Amino acid sequence: MDDTEALQLLDAYLDHESLSPDQAEALTTWLREHPEHADRAFRRIFLHTFLRQGLQYAPLPAPAILTVRREPNLESHYLQGEPLATDDRLGSGRRPRTIAMRWVLVLSVAFCLCGTAAWIGYRSRSSTAVAVEGLWAYEGFDYPPTSPPAPLGNGNLWPTSGGMQGLAGGFGWAQHWQETAPKVSVLIADVQANAWRASDMRKLRPLGYSDAQGQVLKSTGIQLRSAAGPLSATSRLLDVTAFPSAFSDEYGLGRDGAVLWISFLTQSFDGRGLGNFAYVQLGTDAAGFRLGKLAAVPSGNWSACGILDGAEMNVRWTDIPSGQPVFLVTRITFRTGGEEAEIWIDPPLNKEPSTTGATLNVSLPDFRWDQLSIKSRYTTDFDEIRIGGSFRDVAPIQ
Repeated sequence: MDDTEALQLLDAYLDHESLSPDQAEALTTWLREHPEHADRAFRRIFLHTFLRQGLQYAPLPAPAILTVRREPNLESHYLQGEPLATDDRLGSGRRPRTIAMRWVLVLSVAFCLCGTAAWIGYRSRSSTAVAVEGLWAYEGFDYPPTSPPAPLGNGNLWPTSGGMQGLAGGFGWAQHWQETAPKVSVLIADVQANAWRASDMRKLRPLGYSDAQGQVLKSTGIQLRSAAGPLSATSRLLDVTAFPSAFSDEYGLGRDGAVLWISFLTQSFDGRGLGNFAYVQLGTDAAGFRLGKLAAVPSGNWSACGILDGAEMNVRWTDIPSGQPVFLVTRITFRTGGEEAEIWIDPPLNKEPSTTGATLNVSLPDFRWDQLSIKSRYTTDFDEIRIGGSFRDVAPIQ
């Protein structure tokens, strides 16, 4: 954006005209590109306010009053989050009136930009959001394959012991995996040799993802397979101390303002619904988030919901059957009160997907969490679980 366009947008907002999300973002970027831009914005806001308040009927002040000194550049420091200088750093030649005026102008720019963002709903990148890049937890299920259930078997033949119990690979976790249900998950390497039945859609190829541009998600060859039959529940506690301190409090991850990205690969036996489920869950049954194949969705399509007091709430689903392999990416913004989840299915890997292009948007209850679980009563494969601070962290390219 050039200087003329930026100042025109600033004038438009000061005249109470609406700015689009793209315009607001572009204006904010321009303002922070160079200290000179901040100087120009301050001059513009001062003149605009001066004239609109009717002071144009009085003699205009001398040009010297409108001159903005750049040493030190207070507005640049303020907008970058740095403390304002004290009087002894300003020099004896600085007039108190000019200093006070600069304070007013600094606050005016800050409030104008924040007000624009709030008014247009540009919340995902609001000034309160804390986004810190880094991959903080990972599980690629890179373990030796376990004894799989007999091919073409039925639910009664599914293993009831072993599974993931005691395994502790990956990083960012506080303890090993635990199996807490009558059946257990298993680890599969050869999907063709371990088809559950002849119609098992997973036998066509192992989990993986490449986008339309041919970019390939980094992944390993082993994948977790949840149980057929009554239930499997495979859970693991996260090491909260491995995450930035700004993202947690005494109750766990999800401090207000935190932005977390979660991704994984998944595919179910087929797309059947009828009360069957297999999902990744963040948090507990008291409060949390579920993503995968939900029992409340008769179609059996990929879906998501919040959890509150054991009940699924605000269930949303896609038009993609759970028998189709997908790469699921979620950004959760933790706010005061309820949280917001944006979910993308099979996004391009070259850049962060746009909010407007999200496959699902789900409002969640206020929750904190330190546990990830994979729960199933319909055999489904999962792989490459990543939790990080940006899209690139959870969607690395080979």
